Amino acid sequence: MSELAGRAAFVTGAGSGIGRASSLGLARRGAYVWVTDVDEAGAEGTAELIAREGGRAAAVRLDVSDEAQWTAALARSDDRDEALTVLVSCAGRSMIADTATMPLADLRSLLAVSVEGTFLGMKHAIPRIAGSGGGAVVTISSLAGLKGIPGMAAYCATKGAIRMMTKAVALECAELRNGVRVNSVHPGVVDTPAWHKHDPEEVGRSRHGSPGARVLDPHVVAETAVPIGVACSPAEVADTVCFLASDAARHITGAEIAIDGGMTAG
Repeated sequence: MSELAGRAAFVTGAGSGIGRASSLGLARRGAYVWVTDVDEAGAEGTAELIAREGGRAAAVRLDVSDEAQWTAALARSDDRDEALTVLVSCAGRSMIADTATMPLADLRSLLAVSVEGTFLGMKHAIPRIAGSGGGAVVTISSLAGLKGIPGMAAYCATKGAIRMMTKAVALECAELRNGVRVNSVHPGVVDTPAWHKHDPEEVGRSRHGSPGARVLDPHVVAETAVPIGVACSPAEVADTVCFLASDAARHITGAEIAIDGGMTAG
Protein backbone atom coordinates (compact mmCIF):
# COMPACT_ATOMS: atom_id res chain seq x y z
CA MET A 1 0.00 0.00 0.00
CA SER A 2 1.32 3.43 -0.90
CA GLU A 3 -1.71 5.73 -0.85
CA LEU A 4 0.14 8.13 1.47
CA ALA A 5 3.44 8.15 -0.41
CA GLY A 6 5.01 11.58 -0.60
CA ARG A 7 3.06 12.80 2.41
CA ALA A 8 3.93 13.29 6.06
CA ALA A 9 1.92 12.46 9.16
CA PHE A 10 2.36 13.83 12.66
CA VAL A 11 1.26 11.50 15.48
CA THR A 12 1.13 12.38 19.17
CA GLY A 13 1.17 9.80 21.94
CA ALA A 14 3.01 7.57 19.48
CA GLY A 15 5.30 5.86 21.98
CA SER A 16 2.87 3.01 22.66
CA GLY A 17 -0.64 1.68 22.20
CA ILE A 18 -2.93 3.21 19.59
CA GLY A 19 -0.43 5.96 18.77
CA ARG A 20 2.29 3.44 18.01
CA ALA A 21 -0.05 1.26 15.95
CA SER A 22 -1.29 4.28 14.00
CA SER A 23 2.29 5.38 13.28
CA LEU A 24 3.13 1.93 11.97
CA GLY A 25 -0.01 1.81 9.86
CA LEU A 26 0.62 5.22 8.31
CA ALA A 27 4.24 4.32 7.54
CA ARG A 28 3.14 1.08 5.87
CA ARG A 29 0.96 3.18 3.60
CA GLY A 30 3.95 5.23 2.51
CA ALA A 31 3.81 8.24 4.83
CA TYR A 32 6.84 9.80 6.47
CA VAL A 33 5.84 9.76 10.15
CA TRP A 34 6.76 12.24 12.84
CA VAL A 35 6.55 10.01 15.91
CA THR A 36 6.04 12.18 18.98
CA ASP A 37 5.59 11.46 22.66
CA VAL A 38 6.57 12.93 26.01
CA ASP A 39 8.20 9.52 26.51
CA GLU A 40 11.19 10.01 24.23
CA ALA A 41 12.35 6.41 24.56
CA GLY A 42 8.90 5.19 23.54
CA ALA A 43 8.88 7.45 20.50
CA GLU A 44 12.31 6.24 19.48
CA GLY A 45 11.16 2.64 19.88
CA THR A 46 8.24 3.26 17.53
CA ALA A 47 10.52 4.94 14.97
CA GLU A 48 12.86 1.94 15.13
CA LEU A 49 9.98 -0.45 14.49
CA ILE A 50 9.00 1.59 11.44
CA ALA A 51 12.58 1.56 10.16
CA ARG A 52 12.80 -2.22 10.55
CA GLU A 53 9.81 -2.53 8.23
CA GLY A 54 11.44 -0.28 5.66
CA GLY A 55 9.41 2.79 6.56
CA ARG A 56 10.56 6.30 7.31
CA ALA A 57 10.09 8.16 10.57
CA ALA A 58 11.65 10.57 13.03
CA ALA A 59 11.16 10.48 16.79
CA VAL A 60 10.51 13.78 18.58
CA ARG A 61 9.92 14.39 22.26
CA LEU A 62 6.75 16.46 22.63
CA ASP A 63 4.80 17.58 25.67
CA VAL A 64 1.50 18.33 23.95
CA SER A 65 0.46 20.78 26.67
CA ASP A 66 3.41 23.07 25.86
CA GLU A 67 2.68 25.40 22.93
CA ALA A 68 6.34 26.29 22.40
CA GLN A 69 7.17 22.61 21.94
CA TRP A 70 4.41 22.31 19.34
CA THR A 71 5.77 25.18 17.27
CA ALA A 72 9.31 23.80 17.46
CA ALA A 73 8.27 20.22 16.58
CA LEU A 74 6.09 21.21 13.64
CA ALA A 75 8.75 23.58 12.34
CA ARG A 76 10.93 20.52 11.76
CA SER A 77 8.33 19.16 9.36
CA ASP A 78 8.62 22.32 7.24
CA ASP A 79 12.12 21.32 6.16
CA ARG A 80 11.17 18.03 4.50
CA ASP A 81 9.99 17.38 0.97
CA GLU A 82 6.99 15.40 2.24
CA ALA A 83 4.10 17.79 2.83
CA LEU A 84 2.32 17.51 6.17
CA THR A 85 -1.16 16.22 5.38
CA VAL A 86 -2.12 14.18 8.47
CA LEU A 87 -2.35 14.88 12.19
CA VAL A 88 -3.31 12.09 14.59
CA SER A 89 -3.92 13.42 18.10
CA CYS A 90 -3.54 10.39 20.30
CA ALA A 91 -1.81 11.76 23.40
CA GLY A 92 -3.96 11.49 26.49
CA ARG A 93 -4.17 10.35 30.07
CA SER A 94 -6.55 8.02 31.86
CA MET A 95 -7.56 8.31 35.48
CA ILE A 96 -10.05 6.48 37.69
CA ALA A 97 -11.33 8.38 40.72
CA ASP A 98 -14.61 9.33 42.33
CA THR A 99 -15.52 12.95 41.76
CA ALA A 100 -15.95 13.65 45.49
CA THR A 101 -12.38 12.64 46.31
CA MET A 102 -10.47 13.57 43.15
CA PRO A 103 -7.96 16.43 43.60
CA LEU A 104 -8.52 19.40 41.31
CA ALA A 105 -4.89 19.16 40.24
CA ASP A 106 -5.58 15.71 38.74
CA LEU A 107 -8.45 17.09 36.66
CA ARG A 108 -6.26 19.91 35.43
CA SER A 109 -3.51 17.50 34.41
CA LEU A 110 -6.00 15.49 32.35
CA LEU A 111 -7.33 18.63 30.69
CA ALA A 112 -3.82 19.88 29.89
CA VAL A 113 -2.84 16.74 27.99
CA SER A 114 -6.08 15.62 26.37
CA VAL A 115 -7.96 18.86 25.72
CA GLU A 116 -5.25 21.52 25.52
CA GLY A 117 -2.97 19.12 23.65
CA THR A 118 -5.64 18.38 21.06
CA PHE A 119 -6.43 22.08 20.69
CA LEU A 120 -2.78 23.05 20.22
CA GLY A 121 -2.27 20.35 17.61
CA MET A 122 -5.21 21.61 15.58
CA LYS A 123 -4.18 25.24 16.02
CA HIS A 124 -0.67 24.73 14.69
CA ALA A 125 -1.00 21.76 12.31
CA ILE A 126 -4.17 22.63 10.40
CA PRO A 127 -2.70 25.73 8.70
CA ARG A 128 0.20 23.58 7.51
CA ILE A 129 -2.09 20.81 6.28
CA ALA A 130 -4.25 23.37 4.48
CA GLY A 131 -1.16 24.92 2.95
CA SER A 132 -0.16 21.49 1.64
CA GLY A 133 -3.39 21.22 -0.30
CA GLY A 134 -5.51 19.60 2.40
CA GLY A 135 -5.59 16.39 4.36
CA ALA A 136 -6.96 14.98 7.58
CA VAL A 137 -6.97 15.38 11.33
CA VAL A 138 -7.96 12.35 13.39
CA THR A 139 -8.53 12.80 17.10
CA ILE A 140 -8.59 9.85 19.47
CA SER A 141 -11.50 10.24 21.83
CA SER A 142 -13.09 7.25 23.56
CA LEU A 143 -16.26 5.37 24.33
CA ALA A 144 -16.07 7.60 27.42
CA GLY A 145 -16.67 10.58 25.15
CA LEU A 146 -20.04 9.10 24.14
CA LYS A 147 -21.41 7.77 27.44
CA GLY A 148 -20.82 8.24 31.14
CA ILE A 149 -18.71 5.79 33.13
CA PRO A 150 -18.85 5.79 36.96
CA GLY A 151 -15.53 6.70 38.51
CA MET A 152 -14.30 8.33 35.33
CA ALA A 153 -16.12 11.67 35.28
CA ALA A 154 -12.95 13.65 34.62
CA TYR A 155 -11.84 11.29 31.87
CA CYS A 156 -15.30 11.38 30.28
CA ALA A 157 -15.16 15.18 30.38
CA THR A 158 -11.87 15.30 28.49
CA LYS A 159 -12.97 12.80 25.86
CA GLY A 160 -16.33 14.51 25.43
CA ALA A 161 -14.51 17.80 24.94
CA ILE A 162 -12.37 16.23 22.21
CA ARG A 163 -15.50 14.94 20.49
CA MET A 164 -17.20 18.33 20.35
CA MET A 165 -14.00 20.23 19.55
CA THR A 166 -13.52 17.91 16.59
CA LYS A 167 -16.99 18.64 15.23
CA ALA A 168 -16.62 22.40 15.63
CA VAL A 169 -13.20 22.50 13.97
CA ALA A 170 -14.48 20.28 11.15
CA LEU A 171 -17.13 22.88 10.41
CA GLU A 172 -14.61 25.72 10.64
CA CYS A 173 -12.44 23.97 8.04
CA ALA A 174 -15.48 23.27 5.87
CA GLU A 175 -16.44 26.95 5.93
CA LEU A 176 -12.91 27.89 4.90
CA ARG A 177 -12.94 25.28 2.12
CA ASN A 178 -9.35 24.54 3.11
CA GLY A 179 -9.48 20.83 2.28
CA VAL A 180 -8.91 19.67 5.86
CA ARG A 181 -11.20 16.96 7.21
CA VAL A 182 -11.49 16.48 10.98
CA ASN A 183 -12.95 13.33 12.58
CA SER A 184 -12.89 11.59 15.94
CA VAL A 185 -12.41 7.91 16.76
CA HIS A 186 -13.97 6.40 19.88
CA PRO A 187 -12.38 3.11 20.98
CA GLY A 188 -14.05 0.97 23.61
CA VAL A 189 -12.12 -1.82 25.33
CA VAL A 190 -8.68 -1.89 23.68
CA ASP A 191 -5.70 -3.88 24.91
CA THR A 192 -3.23 -1.02 25.40
CA PRO A 193 -0.64 -0.31 28.12
CA ALA A 194 -2.99 2.31 29.60
CA TRP A 195 -5.29 -0.45 30.84
CA HIS A 196 -2.49 -2.13 32.75
CA LYS A 197 -1.26 1.06 34.44
CA HIS A 198 -4.29 1.12 36.73
CA ASP A 199 -4.01 -0.75 40.02
CA PRO A 200 -7.04 -3.08 40.31
CA GLU A 201 -6.98 -2.68 44.09
CA GLU A 202 -7.10 1.10 43.78
CA VAL A 203 -10.05 0.80 41.43
CA GLY A 204 -11.77 -1.60 43.79
CA ARG A 205 -11.46 0.75 46.75
CA SER A 206 -12.59 3.72 44.70
CA ARG A 207 -15.66 2.14 43.14
CA HIS A 208 -16.79 -0.66 45.41
CA GLY A 209 -15.34 -0.11 48.87
CA SER A 210 -13.14 -3.19 48.90
CA PRO A 211 -9.84 -4.03 47.21
CA GLY A 212 -9.74 -6.15 44.11
CA ALA A 213 -13.37 -5.71 43.12
CA ARG A 214 -12.57 -4.88 39.52
CA VAL A 215 -10.12 -6.69 37.24
CA LEU A 216 -8.47 -4.50 34.61
CA ASP A 217 -7.46 -7.20 32.16
CA PRO A 218 -9.14 -5.85 28.99
CA HIS A 219 -9.82 -9.34 27.69
CA VAL A 220 -11.61 -10.32 30.88
CA VAL A 221 -13.58 -7.07 30.88
CA ALA A 222 -14.53 -7.56 27.23
CA GLU A 223 -16.08 -10.95 27.88
CA THR A 224 -18.97 -9.30 29.70
CA ALA A 225 -18.84 -5.60 28.77
CA VAL A 226 -18.44 -5.87 24.99
CA PRO A 227 -21.41 -7.29 23.05
CA ILE A 228 -19.20 -9.24 20.66
CA GLY A 229 -17.22 -10.53 23.65
CA VAL A 230 -13.66 -9.63 22.64
CA ALA A 231 -11.31 -6.72 23.22
CA CYS A 232 -10.07 -4.62 20.32
CA SER A 233 -6.40 -4.43 19.37
CA PRO A 234 -4.51 -1.16 18.78
CA ALA A 235 -3.92 -2.27 15.19
CA GLU A 236 -7.67 -2.51 14.57
CA VAL A 237 -8.13 1.07 15.78
CA ALA A 238 -5.17 2.11 13.63
CA ASP A 239 -6.85 0.68 10.53
CA THR A 240 -9.73 3.12 11.01
CA VAL A 241 -7.31 5.98 11.68
CA CYS A 242 -5.47 5.23 8.46
CA PHE A 243 -8.72 5.05 6.50
CA LEU A 244 -9.76 8.48 7.79
CA ALA A 245 -6.32 9.83 6.90
CA SER A 246 -6.62 8.59 3.32
CA ASP A 247 -8.32 10.03 0.27
CA ALA A 248 -10.87 7.21 0.48
CA ALA A 249 -12.50 9.18 3.32
CA ARG A 250 -12.55 12.49 1.45
CA HIS A 251 -16.29 12.99 2.10
CA ILE A 252 -16.13 12.23 5.82
CA THR A 253 -15.69 15.14 8.21
CA GLY A 254 -17.13 16.01 11.59
CA ALA A 255 -17.91 12.34 12.15
CA GLU A 256 -17.47 10.22 15.25
CA ILE A 257 -16.63 6.57 14.71
CA ALA A 258 -17.11 4.13 17.57
CA ILE A 259 -14.81 1.12 17.60
CA ASP A 260 -16.41 -0.59 20.55
CA GLY A 261 -17.74 -3.99 19.57
CA GLY A 262 -21.32 -2.77 19.88
CA MET A 263 -21.09 -1.10 23.30
CA THR A 264 -22.94 2.02 22.12
CA ALA A 265 -25.42 0.17 19.92
CA GLY A 266 -28.16 -0.03 22.51
